[in-house]
Amino acid sequence: MVSDAFPDAVTQPVMARNALAMMDDRALCALDVRLDYFEVQSRSGRGRGRLPVVMVKQVESLNDDYRQYLGLASNEGSAAFIGGGLARLRSGSSFAGIVHEERRELLAALVAEAVDRAAQTADAVLSPFLTATDLPGYLDAVPSAIVREHGVWCTLEIGEVAGIEDFLERLPAKRRRHWNRDTREAEELGLEHDVVPFSNEVVAEAAAGIASVSQRNGMNESPDIVKWRINNYHRRPGKHFFVRTRWQGNVIAHMLCRMFDDTMDAHTLGILDIPELDRGAVYHFGCLLGPLRAAIDRGARRLELGIGHDSPKLRRGCTGEDTYFADLLP
Repeated sequence: MVSDAFPDAVTQPVMARNALAMMDDRALCALDVRLDYFEVQSRSGRGRGRLPVVMVKQVESLNDDYRQYLGLASNEGSAAFIGGGLARLRSGSSFAGIVHEERRELLAALVAEAVDRAAQTADAVLSPFLTATDLPGYLDAVPSAIVREHGVWCTLEIGEVAGIEDFLERLPAKRRRHWNRDTREAEELGLEHDVVPFSNEVVAEAAAGIASVSQRNGMNESPDIVKWRINNYHRRPGKHFFVRTRWQGNVIAHMLCRMFDDTMDAHTLGILDIPELDRGAVYHFGCLLGPLRAAIDRGARRLELGIGHDSPKLRRGCTGEDTYFADLLP
């Protein structure tokens, strides 16, 4: 367990992440005919809350690797994702007018209503990207839920800094050493980054590398499927762009990014295999150092690095929030 978020101390950044997850799910469902979206709402005194539900109409319409990742390998028919999470790999919720102590009770009421409604039509009811912040409220609503750890959501808090040197100086020495090593390796190899907007040419470039990384991680995605995913992502909330890694004038990695308010997302990395280069050094630059520089240049106060490969992110100062898979209709 590495979480820094607890039910009695829900921070503004956590609430912002949850609200963006809802917006993202709603946009994703509008773009994909396989999905439906609805929300349940409730009030408690002056407080009000909203909870999203994403419906997958036919589980069989998802590819086998994705079904496995979502915990649906043996399921058929429809599935309901309480709290959503398909778009951002993070469940969402929205609350207003309540203090932290009341949030858990209102969330439990929302979950109970959502599960009851979803169970009327769905063959499976689950929450595959449930955050540590929300887990107690879900368990209050569904004590019989079967829960397992899923991964760690990583966020790098940047704050208001004058530049990357200012940011690094504020880190503990142990964290700063990792970034300094990344910088030295990048300089020795001649790695640089640039930022480019979406275009057909750049999307096609990125898709090949992203598909390669997906396949190395056991997901059988073709470049055409990746292009479709990227173009859908471009139509969702935020200002979208790529942070690219360049070596000897050639683009060798792409990180899919977007700005939303004061937060920069950097979640999907594509790398081309270059025998002359150490893949680990390219990963550290393309996934971490390049996006950090781009985030600071754009005035981002935090960099969201999402789920997956959490060890190098945590070593460099990210905060980690545990996420869980919950079967709510065991």
